[in-house]
Amino acid sequence: MLIVEHFFLIACDPRAGLPVWPRRSQNAGPIAAAALLLDLTTQRRLHLRQSQLHADAQVPLTYPLLTDALHALVAHPVSAQSALELVARRLHPLSEKVLDGLFRRDLVHRSESRRWLLQKQVRYPLRSVQARNEAVMRMRKAAHAEDDLHGLALLLLADVTGLLPQHLDAREHEHATQRLLALNRTDISSDEVLATFASIRIALLA
Repeated sequence: MLIVEHFFLIACDPRAGLPVWPRRSQNAGPIAAAALLLDLTTQRRLHLRQSQLHADAQVPLTYPLLTDALHALVAHPVSAQSALELVARRLHPLSEKVLDGLFRRDLVHRSESRRWLLQKQVRYPLRSVQARNEAVMRMRKAAHAEDDLHGLALLLLADVTGLLPQHLDAREHEHATQRLLALNRTDISSDEVLATFASIRIALLA
């Protein structure tokens, strides 16, 4: 399962069926875009060179969302901030597309309603408790597992949205915070993947 899918299983309120997090300044579109960039990074399709992200589209990907995100970035190198904005704009409405994908796999329900002035609202109440629990457990284990990039990405996204304290105990939260702060000391000469993670995190926090 993709990082973006695991994150939205964690972030989506199980009953209300809408993604929610404490830091409301973080909109769903850029968060989903960041998750896709992290997915592409773990698959070695994004490379950070001289503070610019370079996309590698030479080999096809099996996930349509990742393919669309990669094609949005392949034209020329861009900064992490520009990459977030570009992917969120090109794939709009991105969070709904992610949740629609989870619906097609029977992990969430899907219901539509009309609000004031006939504006459509789509909700995705949880269907598979097991899938959500697995996503949360993957994130919790990553607080201690230094080789789990997928889990680290979940920690990063949960941290910038303010969800981290809701799912980790005090010791796990301390270890997770240390892992995330270590990204500030990472440069491309030591680990390009972690340096790319750091650039995406900085763009989200800007």
